[in-house]
Amino acid sequence: MKSSIDITKLEKVRRTASKITARCPACAATGGDKAGVHLFINPETGQFGCAAFPADREHRRKVSAIVGTKGERDPEAERQWRAGRVKVAAAKLEGKQLARAAEAKLASIIAAHPWTEAEVRRDSPEQRLGWLCDPRRFLAALFDPAAVVWTGGKKQSGHARHAARWRSVLDWQEAPEETVGPMVTPATWQPGTLSRSGANVATAPFVVLDFDEFNGKVPTTPEELRQHLAASLAVIRWLREGLAWQLAAILFTGSKSLHAWFHMLPAATLDQLRNTAPAFGIDAGLIGHPEHPCRLPGWIHPKTGRECRVLWLQREQ
Repeated sequence: MKSSIDITKLEKVRRTASKITARCPACAATGGDKAGVHLFINPETGQFGCAAFPADREHRRKVSAIVGTKGERDPEAERQWRAGRVKVAAAKLEGKQLARAAEAKLASIIAAHPWTEAEVRRDSPEQRLGWLCDPRRFLAALFDPAAVVWTGGKKQSGHARHAARWRSVLDWQEAPEETVGPMVTPATWQPGTLSRSGANVATAPFVVLDFDEFNGKVPTTPEELRQHLAASLAVIRWLREGLAWQLAAILFTGSKSLHAWFHMLPAATLDQLRNTAPAFGIDAGLIGHPEHPCRLPGWIHPKTGRECRVLWLQREQ
């Protein structure tokens, strides 16, 4: 059956045996569905819908008004959609330009902002860094006592049996140390949460930058790791001193990366950071996703046998 949607006008079209997915034009008109996964079309029946608004008839009408093959078109809806596509294209171009500028600037940043691990430890406002190997103390140092935080393994989410993984920071202080972790998120959560999904995040007080690459690849030799850590610390120092970002903590994960906890940044800054992140060896996919877990200090990395430890921390007042 022929679909009532003009597929040639869709963005990010993907086809499987059972369905067609694409960026929802109604969501795109307001800058949404950047991943291009909301719109779905049944190739046999021609039926379509938006995963973000599954029961919203008005939303479906907007889709039809923009890319439908039947009925009257809505000129204003089409105009907004076209404007949205132009905006996305401009953002991609700006992102590429920012990334190229970041790559050109990296060497000078590393040269101008050296920060050895010994200097990082010396400069840390909190000097009891070994004391922070108890993950409960790390939580208490960064989060409000009443804040609900999640700690656990990556798969400990999504079921009633995982309810105990969400507790107030104060309650985590009373839990046995070995039950706290091995991971945490930089988010606080709504009471009664059972699933570590973005929809359940209450607040996002921090953004964690995962420095996991050096010169475009994961370090594999001791020398590459040394250079990677030195470059990462220099970038972190530049972000803190040169851009005045408020640093909360630096952790060595026990493997091949550093996690830099910064207090949350404006949305526009996060957008720019996603574009420039790869040039600085930062995992761009984690930026803007406070529901994503990161390692807690005191735990041993399963691949290396080394401990995750705090290198720098500014305690919350």
